[in-house]
Order: sequence, then structure tokens, then C-alpha cells
Amino acid sequence: MKSALRKTIQWILLIGLLLGVLIQTLGFWNYNPTEVSTKTRIGIVISLVQLIVMVWYGMSYGNKEYTFKEAVKNWLEGVITLIIFYLVFVISLPQFFSAWNLWGIFFPVLTSTSALFSGIIISLFFQPFIFRLQEKLNVKQNVLLLTTITLLIFTLSAGNSLLTSYSIFGLYLVLPFAWGMLISKVKISSKCLLGLTVLSVILLPVIYYATIALMPVQTPQAVLFTQMNMAWNTSMLMSPSSPLLFVIVITGALLFRRWMSKISHQTISILIPAIIFGTTAYGMTLWKEKLQLVLAPVSKKVTILLILALLVASFIINFVFNNFVLSNKYVQRFLNKFIGRNLKDSLNLLQEGINFIKRHLHIICLFAYFMVVTIIGFFTFKSNLNVTLVYIFTNRLGTVVLSSIFLLAIFEIFYVITTRFWVAASIPTILGLGIAIGNGIKMNLREEPIYPTEISEIVNWKTLIPMMGVKNLIYILVGFALLIVVIIFLEKKYPINLKRKKISWIKVIISLLILITPLWFNDENSPIYYISKGFDNNPNFRNPPDSTGANGSILTFLDFIKVPIMDKPANYSESAVKQVVQKYKRESTTINKTRKNKLSDQTIVFNLSESFVDPKEFPTVKISNSVRDPMKYIRKLMTTTTAGHMLSAGYGGGTGNMEYESLTGFNMGTFSTAVTPYTQITSRYNFYPTIGMNFKYSSALHPFNGTFYGRIDNYRRFRFNKFAYLGSKYKIYDQKTIGSNPYLSDETAYQNGIRQIKSQKDGQFINLISMQNHMPYGDYYSSNEYQDNVSGSLIADENTKNSFASYTKGVEYTDKAVKKFIKQIDEIDKPITLVFYGDHYPAIIDQSQLAKYPVKLHATTYFIYSNKYAREHGAKSKIKPDKYISTSSFIPMALDQTNSKVTAYQALLTRIYKELPAITINYSGDDGFELVDQNGKKVSENKLTKKQKELLKDYQLIQYDMSAGKGYSLDIKGFYK
Repeated sequence: MKSALRKTIQWILLIGLLLGVLIQTLGFWNYNPTEVSTKTRIGIVISLVQLIVMVWYGMSYGNKEYTFKEAVKNWLEGVITLIIFYLVFVISLPQFFSAWNLWGIFFPVLTSTSALFSGIIISLFFQPFIFRLQEKLNVKQNVLLLTTITLLIFTLSAGNSLLTSYSIFGLYLVLPFAWGMLISKVKISSKCLLGLTVLSVILLPVIYYATIALMPVQTPQAVLFTQMNMAWNTSMLMSPSSPLLFVIVITGALLFRRWMSKISHQTISILIPAIIFGTTAYGMTLWKEKLQLVLAPVSKKVTILLILALLVASFIINFVFNNFVLSNKYVQRFLNKFIGRNLKDSLNLLQEGINFIKRHLHIICLFAYFMVVTIIGFFTFKSNLNVTLVYIFTNRLGTVVLSSIFLLAIFEIFYVITTRFWVAASIPTILGLGIAIGNGIKMNLREEPIYPTEISEIVNWKTLIPMMGVKNLIYILVGFALLIVVIIFLEKKYPINLKRKKISWIKVIISLLILITPLWFNDENSPIYYISKGFDNNPNFRNPPDSTGANGSILTFLDFIKVPIMDKPANYSESAVKQVVQKYKRESTTINKTRKNKLSDQTIVFNLSESFVDPKEFPTVKISNSVRDPMKYIRKLMTTTTAGHMLSAGYGGGTGNMEYESLTGFNMGTFSTAVTPYTQITSRYNFYPTIGMNFKYSSALHPFNGTFYGRIDNYRRFRFNKFAYLGSKYKIYDQKTIGSNPYLSDETAYQNGIRQIKSQKDGQFINLISMQNHMPYGDYYSSNEYQDNVSGSLIADENTKNSFASYTKGVEYTDKAVKKFIKQIDEIDKPITLVFYGDHYPAIIDQSQLAKYPVKLHATTYFIYSNKYAREHGAKSKIKPDKYISTSSFIPMALDQTNSKVTAYQALLTRIYKELPAITINYSGDDGFELVDQNGKKVSENKLTKKQKELLKDYQLIQYDMSAGKGYSLDIKGFYK
């Protein structure tokens, strides 16, 4: 009977404590009251629960000396609970997956998964040492020692909470555990117990009211500790280090000792699952982010039900663990490794750990080496060594680990293939450092990293070498040669055999699976997406340089393997596309009532002039009046024809993107990422609509290599009849260079343009891409009058000044070539319209100035000129607006100037051009597009009228259809052509 009563009281006390543990998350920690009294009550309860758990655990282990096996057994139960709980957490809230939390499942003490759980594990590890110490001392000495430590810790911590969220707090919790061990075997008189009971009854309200009173008071200690850069905790009396709370808990333990000390280890270990449920960070997140939102209408009842459910779950896990897991022979074999109980045994355990590391030392060191390779990739964006390293190890360690995993996967594959450790290690080294070095070079030139889609450009290596610089090439080749020498030396002198034939192919399969995961990095809601996010991989697709700075070169490269192209409009469907098509068919009918010409009768030349910008518009730069205006003719021409600034989406590069905008009418700004349409979008379609489809004959002329940006395939996709480039079946005539400039002159481009214009009797479309002013800007021109006649704070550096002078001379040669070309087309008796535009600023001024001059350093020069014959037959000399325009507006502008009839799609573009500010990428932020008015000022999308917003949505719907959608508009007759 007495035994049944004892067990009943034990279970009542234990269930009460279990509820106290679970309530911390579900009741209190999710509740943030404003009243001081409520906060105080909550704080007292939480501190009491923590102390009671540790004291009771100590009481159950106070009767004899135990082995380290007890600590490992409790750890194992906690790990199993963590695995179950984390699976539930991740399935319910995948967006909160964290690699750090995953690591914390198996190493909860190291990662501070639960400070209270850590306290139990640490205490059980120290139990044999504490037991032997207490056996050597008498009761008074034990009490004096523990009391002194309690008061000392409270005093030295200034009454603070001792970092209760971290495992270091677990070391402190050894103290209440030791008190519990002592209580289990100490004898105390009834009179003393009565006195302690009375004192505890008095202390509880004293702590409560004194804490409330102390909160607004600046005590002398507060002033003292403030001077020492320490904070005195006004809640000190209710903190877990409070001696007053210790008195209350110790008294309670003495009162219920006959029931508490007799509890079995199996029974008290029920606390482990409850502690995991009640004190882990993701337990609180699960409640706050998921359950509370779903079940808020009945939150009080649900809270009770959830606590009871977790209570039942704790019992179930504990039962399964003790009756099934612990009986497993493999588990027992594992636990029997920890049967030691003294310092020598603990050192033996440490030695076993060291031996494990030694057995896997090669792979551990290799992974650490790959982490170094990954870290190097961060320096393509950040130059300060100390700041970068601190940033990486405090904020970006997850991304370093993830990148290193990919390098290790590459190693595993090549190790199986070659069976040579150093050769296999060199492959990911070359790839990792190659991406980092390439990023560094490209960042300096264009302020953007290398994209996976650009790997195919390696076939143009002859033209890439001048861009990267001979000096850089020499460094790379020397480094590569040294690497080969080192590999040969290591393979001969220090060969390494990992000796793992049985599992080699399994590792290859796993490695291959890892290497294909980037295909789902940006596939929202996929498991891979959330796993990559769990490693802090948060790519910024609208700002790739920032993404490189945050994730490093390797991970940024992987992030861009498959990028989200464009946000899907909410109303996207085939019927929605058809509605928009019908709407603008009606609009085209209205526009065409005032248009006289057929576009197919016109000769339209879109001339992308490489890096052409007015040199006088460079920030801070001045050109002496004593030399010829480098843009003398074009500047005068721009006063009489449609002309102004074109908003580029690139700086120092991105030619293909601007070409895409001009030919298709789609805008880079409305994409959700920094994509390269020529390689990532157009290839998704067998046919892609451009302005060229409105002519019987379309051609492209490029006096350079034709393989860049996949132009050969793309022009076939555009249904161009001809693409003439160096090495094509169509000859580039009149090939001339100027001085030592390696690129063919603009005059060469224009003379081939004249040949093409004259080759067709009827109207045609020509896409003419020049190359004369492409980077780098060396000392090409022997007689350059601008050399000593340019100045400015942003070109103060001698090399920069020389580059700018060379570039300016090139612009002057273009100016003269344009003059000659326009004179020639004016002599031709058919309507010809030239759309001339610079694709982007040259990479001369440091990219750091982009933040200061966002619009200016993206605003290139453009003009639209219709020849004399065209003007005599209905074409206009000048149209509005024209000061700041999008590259994607050239189609409707050319049609407007030539007075040509429009298709439904061109009617949409016409309305976009006339009724909206110029659209471009966001120059000053990471998200969305930017709108720029005719004064070059940014316009908020919120300021658009309802009609303008609807127009913008129509445009985005069609662009999505032809970029990430199903191309419904292609099948609708009369929309594009």
C-alpha cells in the first residue's frame, strides 16, 4: 500500500514537472505580456522549473557512483527525440530548415540546442567526480562548499541569467544537480526543515514583490557594474542563479525527498523528451509560426490539448526507447564503450575520438582545404582580409560548408576514376579557384560574376584573352604549371590510398546526386530548395555582385545554373493571354487609322554601337575645348532628330541583353533575376518573335566572331535570312582596323551595311552590331590629341586617363563613320531608318561609382534617323518622348517615326512607350524594375494611375508568356505579325 502511494505521489510530482517544462514553450515563451507582474510570475516559474529538474535528476543519481554510460544513454534518448521532433518541424515548416539545427540534433551540447538538456548531460558526465568529492567531505563541508559556490556565482554574474539559451548554462546547472545528489543522502532535523519551510513561504512573495520593485530602480550595484561595462540585472532575484530560489527548491526537495529520491532512472528520463519539446528553439517556432496561426480561434483549449499531446508523446518515446532501443545489441555495444567513471577513462574516450579523427584525417583535412578554396572565392568581391574572414565565420559559414560539399563530391568522383588522391584533389581546386579568378577579372571589368551560361563562350578564347589581360593570363598559366608540378611531386613522394573499395561506387552515386541538386536550388517548395536555404544560401538574382559577396564565387555559380526567370502573373493562362491579344488587336486598329506606311516596305537598321556613350557625359570628366568635340556630328544630328539617352541594363558589358531588348521589345527590368535571355530564354522556344519577322528579308551583320551569346542559333530561331560574321559563309567586306586597335572599324561595319541595304530591292531589317569601341582601351592610336586634353577626379589615375583618352578617340572615329554612313543612305532612293544606340558604358570608371551615379552610368547615347527619301514618304524627323527611353522601346519608336502600321503586339509596345515612364532594371535596389521619367528621375510604381498599372500588367503577362510561360501568344494569328 505504501509502495503504491509512493509511486502515485512520484507520478503526480513528475507530471507536474513535465507540464511545467512543456508550458515554457506553449504557454509562456510564446506569450509576451506587457505587465511587469505577469513577466515576473513567468520568470519565477521558468527558473523554478529549471532548478527543480536538475535537483531531482541529482537526487536520482545521488546514491552511488555511476559510469559515463548514463550520460550517453540520456544523450541518445535526446538525440532520438530531436530526430523525431525535427522531422515534424521541417515537414510542418520547411522554410525554417537550418543546417545548424540539423548538426545540433547529434551534437546538442556543442550547438546549444537546449541548455537544460545540456545541463543534464554535462551533470551526468561529472556525476562520478561529484560523488567521490561528496563522499570525502562531511555534510557541513558539502553544504558550505555548495553554498559558497552558489553565492559566488550569483555575485560574480551580477545576478544575470548566465546565458540561459546556451550550453555554457549547462555547466552552471551542474550546481543544482550536485545539490540534488547531496539532498538524496543528507539527514536533516524536523525543526530545521520546518524553519526552511517557513522561510520559503516568506521568500516566494518577497522575490515576487522585490523583483517588481527593483525593475525601475538604479541600485548602487547598477552604477558600479555600468562603469565596468557590465549590466546589473534588475530581475536578479528570480534568475536561476538566485540563492533565494535555491532555498525554495532545496526546501521542496527535502520535503518530498522520500518520494523524489526513490524514482527510477527509467522513469525520470521521461523528462528528456519533454525538455526537447519544451525548450528547443524550433519548438517555439513551430508553435508560433504554424500551430498558433492555424488554431488561434480556440487557442486556450488548443494549448491545453497540445501540452497533453506532447506529454503523451514524451511517455511514448521514453517507453519505446527503454524497452526497444536500449535492448538492441548494437546500441548496447555502443553504450558499453562508456563504462568508465574516472579521469583515466575520460582520457581514454578522448583518445578514441582522436583515433577516429586520425583514421579519417585525410578527408577531414581535404574538406578543410576545400573550405579555404571556397573562402578565396569571397575575395573577388571583398578585399579586406580581416573583415572578410570575420564576416565569413560569423555569418556565412553555412555557405562555405555547402560549397565545400560540392568540391568534395567532385573529388570523390575523380578519386574513383583515377585512384590518385592528389590528382583527384586538384580537379575541384582548379574548378574552385578558376571560378574565383574568373569572377575577380569579370568583376573588375563588368561588376558581375561568371554565369554558367557563359561557359560556352570558352570557344571564343582568342578574343577573351585580350579582355582578361596578358598579365593575368601569365599569372594563371604560371599558377597552373606550379600546380601540376606540386601534384606530380605529392603523388610520387606522398601517395595516399584511402582503401575503401567496397563503398567507392556508393560514394560516386551520392556525389553525382549532390552535383545535380543545384537544378532545384531555386525551385521553390522543393526539398532541395529548403535544404540550400538551410545552409544560408540566399542568392540575390537582381544583384549578382552582392550575391557573390554573400555566398562566395562557387555557390553563386551554382545558384545561377537554373534561375527563376520571371514571377508568374497571378492571372496567367491561355484565356488571359487571348484576352490581352484581342484588346490590343482593337488598339492596333485605332493606331493604324493614322498610319500610312507598311513596315515591310521600310528598310530598318538597328545599329548597336559597342560601348558608345558621349565622352562629355562621363561624371566629373572634362574634355578641353582646344580639341575637336569627339561627337561633333552626332551631337548636331541629335538636335534635329529623335535622340536622347537609352537606359542600359548593363555596365561594361551585357551587349546581348540590350540586343535582345531592342529586337524583341521585352525588357530586362521585368525579369525577376539577372538572366541572359539569349542563352536562358530564347532557347526554350523553336521560334522567337522579333521585329525581323515583319519583313520578307532580315539579316544580321557583325564584323567579329559570331558565336558570342549563341547568336548563330538565336538568329536561326529569329528566322533571319542571313548572319554575316568573321568566318561565316557570308563575307565581311572592306575589313579595316584603325591604328593597333584589334577590332574592325565602325566604317567596316557601315560599309557592309550599305552593301546589305543595296542588295535588296524591297524593304528589309538589318541588325548591325559594331565592335570598334570594345574593351580593352589600349594605346591604339598613334596620333591621339585627347591624351593630354582630358581630366577629371574619376580618371585621375594615369592608366584610367589613358584608357579614357583612347576610348574618346575611338568615339571620334565612330562619329566620322556615322557621318559618312548617313550621307550614303541619304543618297539611296528608298525609305531607310537608322536606330543607333550604345549598348552600355565602357568599363573605364570604377564600378563603385554606380551607386553615386546610377542613372547617368547606365544612360547611353541613341538617335533615330530617317533618310531623306523616308521623310519625303511619310516618315517623321522627330518623335516624343525621347529624352530617356528603354531599349525595348526602339520597335514602337521606329514604327512611329516611319509612320508604319502596327501589329497587336506593337500596339501594346506603343502604348507602353507613350504612356509609361521608361522601364529598366532597378539600379539602386535588389528587387523589381525601375521607372525613369523624362528628367532622368526615378518614379515610384505606386504613383502610376490605374490605367497605367493595367497596361504594365498586360505587358508583363505577354513577356512572361514568352520567357517562362508556354508561348500561347505565338499561336494566335495577327499578334506578332
